[in-house]
Amino acid sequence: MAPHVRHIDALVAEIGSTTTVVSAFDGLVSGGAGGVGRDARDAADAGRPRLLGQGVAATSVLEGDVGVGVAAARCELEAATGPLEPAVTLATSSAAGGLRMTVHGLTQKMTAWAAREAALGAGGVVEFATAGRLRDADLTRVDEIVPSLVLLAGGVEGGDTDTILFNARRLTEVQARPIVVYGGNSVVADEARELLERAGFRVRVTANVYPGIDELDIVPARAAIHDAFEEHIVHAPGMERIGEFVSGHILPTPGAVLIAAELLASEAGDLVVVDVGGATTDVHSVTDGSAEISAIATEPEPHAKRTVEGDLGTFVSARHVAALLPDAERPVALPPAIPATPDEVATATLLARTAAVAGVARHAGELLQLYTPRGRQTVARGRDLTACRYVVGTGGALTRLPGGEAMLEATRAGAGGSGERLLPPADAICTLDRDYVFAACGALSTHFDRAAVAALMRASCGL
Repeated sequence: MAPHVRHIDALVAEIGSTTTVVSAFDGLVSGGAGGVGRDARDAADAGRPRLLGQGVAATSVLEGDVGVGVAAARCELEAATGPLEPAVTLATSSAAGGLRMTVHGLTQKMTAWAAREAALGAGGVVEFATAGRLRDADLTRVDEIVPSLVLLAGGVEGGDTDTILFNARRLTEVQARPIVVYGGNSVVADEARELLERAGFRVRVTANVYPGIDELDIVPARAAIHDAFEEHIVHAPGMERIGEFVSGHILPTPGAVLIAAELLASEAGDLVVVDVGGATTDVHSVTDGSAEISAIATEPEPHAKRTVEGDLGTFVSARHVAALLPDAERPVALPPAIPATPDEVATATLLARTAAVAGVARHAGELLQLYTPRGRQTVARGRDLTACRYVVGTGGALTRLPGGEAMLEATRAGAGGSGERLLPPADAICTLDRDYVFAACGALSTHFDRAAVAALMRASCGL
C-alpha cells in the first residue's frame, strides 16, 4: 500500500556553499494549500503557520549537480514526515560563489556608496568598488574578478552625465559579459543601455540609487539585482533544473535574510540580525535610528542595511578572528568546520562570540567630536542602532553552538568598552532563530501574506 501523501503549503530549499537545507511549511494561508487531498488534520492547521520539519545534506556543486543535494535533503525530511506534496516550491542560493559584484559610481561618499549599499542589501558579494572615471587598472581588476553582475551608478537626477557614460563605454572593454544593472542618472539611461547592449551585455535599468543630495533610493535596485541573480545562478551545475520546479524567483540567500529581517521588524520593531558563518559575518539592521542621533547625522542611511565582514568567521576566517583576541585567550588549535569534541566546541564558541561582537561594532556608526569655527560639535557618522529593541541571531554558529544568547548580549552597548559606537541598547532583547528559517521566510514572503510569514518568524524566534 502506497504511503499517504500529505499536501502542504510550501517547501523551501536553501542551497548554501557547503550545506543544503530543505524546509517544509504548512498553515501559511487561510484554507491551507487548497489542493485536492488535504485531509481534516491538514485543514485544521490552516492559518497557523508552522515548520513541519527540515532535511539537511551536503551541497553537491562538486558532483556537477546541485539537485543531488536538494534531493538528498528532501529525502531526509520525508523520512521523518512521510511523502509531501507542496503547493509551492521556493529556493534561495549562495552556491556558485554567491553573487559576485563590482559597483561603480561618481563620488566615493555619494553614488558609489549608494550603489554599494544597494548591492549588499540585495545579497551581493561586493568584490570591487570604484568612484569616478574607470581607469585601465580598474578594468584589469574587473577582468580578474569576473563578476556575475556590475552595478553602474553616477550622477544625481539632472546632474552629471559624462562620467557614467564614460564608464559604460569603458566597461565594453572588459573580457567578460556580466549582467549590468544601471542605477544612475536617468537622463542618459537609454543611451547607456544601447551602447552596452551593442557590446553584448544584458542590461537592466532601475531607479537612480542616489537621486538627490542626501537622498537614497536603493530598494528598486535591490529588486533588479534579485532578478539578475536568477539569470546568473543557473550557471551553477544543475541549477537550471531547480529553476524548472521552483515557483518564482531564486533569491540570493543573504538577500532573503534581509527581506525576513524587514518582515520581522514590521511586526516587532527595530532590530539587528547577526549571522556568523564559517567564512563571513553578516549583520543586517532595520531601523531609522533615534531622533536624537538623526538630528546630528552627517549622511543618510537606508532603512534596511546589510554589511559583510569577510575576515570574521569560525572556520575559513578563524585565524583572523583569533588575532583579535588577547594573547592569553588565543586558541592553540583552530576548530574544524563542524566542531565535535568539547575543546573544538569551546574554541568555536569563543570565535563566534568574538566575530559577532566585532561584526556588530563595525556595522554600527559612531559619535565623533569635530572642531569648527563655532567650537566643538558632536556629530554622528554611520549606522545608528540605538533604537533597536531586538538582536536576533541566525546561522549555524549562533544557533547551534552553546550560549548563543550570551554571544548576542555581548554585542550590546556597555558590554565591552564600546565607547562612542552607536550599538543596540544595553536592554535590547537577544533571541535566536533556533529553527534556522530566516532565509526560508524571506523566500516565503514572495508568495504568502506578510502577516503570516511574520507570525511564523515570531514563533521561530520567540518574539
